[in-house]
Amino acid sequence: MDASTRPTITPPEALALLAECFNVPAGSLHADVERESIEDWDSMGALMLIAELDERFGLELTAEVSREMTRIGHVLDFLRAHGVLREGD
Repeated sequence: MDASTRPTITPPEALALLAECFNVPAGSLHADVERESIEDWDSMGALMLIAELDERFGLELTAEVSREMTRIGHVLDFLRAHGVLREGD
């Protein structure tokens, strides 16, 4: 999937996707939530995130980059940098 055909999502949709990946209630996440405060953002949660981003958007999130993400905002920044996060809707 190339960037021109890649689907996009809004920030609330991205947060809902992350809530699903990390098995937390929808609406409980925001950009400043730290990785350490999310019980399921462990190695399995990181693998779930990697798989979801690949399946839904064709994005390759490496394990190394995933480990560097220490808060939800870092994931949102990754989505934004790859043209997936659609602002202003």
